[in-house]
Amino acid sequence: MNILFTRFPLESRFGGAEVQTLSLMKGLKERGHDVEFLGNCETLLRESTSYEVRVTRLDIGKPPVTKWNSISFLWRKSTMKKRLINTLEARSSKLEAIVMLSMTEKLLVTEELAKRGHPIFWIEHDRIGRWLRMNPWLPQLRRMSQFATIVVVSELSKKMYIDLGFDPTHIVVIPNGIDQARFQGTPAHRSLGEGERHEAREIFHSKLVTRNSNLFHVGAVTRLTPDKGADVLIDAVSDLPEVNLTTIGTGPEEGFLRKIILDRNLSDRVILISHVDDLASFYSSLDAFVLPSRDHDPFGLVAAEAMSMGIPTIVTDQCGIADFLRDGEDALIVKAESISALQKAICKLRDDITLRSCIAENGMHTVREKFNVNTMVSRYEALFQAHAK
Repeated sequence: MNILFTRFPLESRFGGAEVQTLSLMKGLKERGHDVEFLGNCETLLRESTSYEVRVTRLDIGKPPVTKWNSISFLWRKSTMKKRLINTLEARSSKLEAIVMLSMTEKLLVTEELAKRGHPIFWIEHDRIGRWLRMNPWLPQLRRMSQFATIVVVSELSKKMYIDLGFDPTHIVVIPNGIDQARFQGTPAHRSLGEGERHEAREIFHSKLVTRNSNLFHVGAVTRLTPDKGADVLIDAVSDLPEVNLTTIGTGPEEGFLRKIILDRNLSDRVILISHVDDLASFYSSLDAFVLPSRDHDPFGLVAAEAMSMGIPTIVTDQCGIADFLRDGEDALIVKAESISALQKAICKLRDDITLRSCIAENGMHTVREKFNVNTMVSRYEALFQAHAK
């Protein structure tokens, strides 16, 4: 099949949506499909070439996801649509599936391309927030969705789109998949013993921080924005003196979070790190991983990554991945924004080594069973083939 992916984001970063899109394109390419990427997402333009995916850069303007861009879209959209259509018409081969990842092209060309006989698929990785709920273009987006198949990554996201008025018969749930090759050379096929975990923790700490590596080590990988709940996690561990916390990520709340850490004299136990090159080593250093999202988190890829490494994991009920997990068996699921619930979950894992081991083993099994990248690619491939003309 000839499959085209498009993405015109407000900003490009190497986040979960980009990781999953690259994994999907790579998997389809390896199965013999002709895969292309069109757009201005710097991450996808750069990384796609390593998988021999053909790329075409096209800049058509900002998406209507901020107040001003939504207003100016009214007079920009005709020119944007013309440039996009002209680029697509210049191609020599027929598109058997067009996969749209951002709001711009969904609004501009979904109906026209669908009426030309091209099967259209929308992949919805982004969090549903005010940018969508209060967007003046939402009614138009709902109307355009009748010409597309919408793929969401969790039942939570599906429910939220239905609540926004989207037709449930056009929505398909396909959970994200872990590309285990990203953690090649790591003991991802089994959970680490306590001795191995302590050794990994000491190695990690020696590289990044100087502090007591004998404490229970909790970690998170998250963007530092209000919806991600990093402040809730800091609040939860602040009264647990036997717990270390390392959070990997950047974002507009970084200064606010660093002030909390400083004001509460937590610098010896709680640190923020912008980036690590080797996430596998970070995961291996942890006794527990937490994804503390307080608002809609469509899936939570980092939680699945940690689970695949045999790390007992805690997620909130606002994380889409929670739909696929069993509380107390392969993860702990807590109420979002509840400091006390998060504290209790951390203490439960800290104090019960048998529970930690059980959740770690079951979590790895769940990832292999439900979040395998090959399974994800197969589901998309079957969906595309079922709609092929």
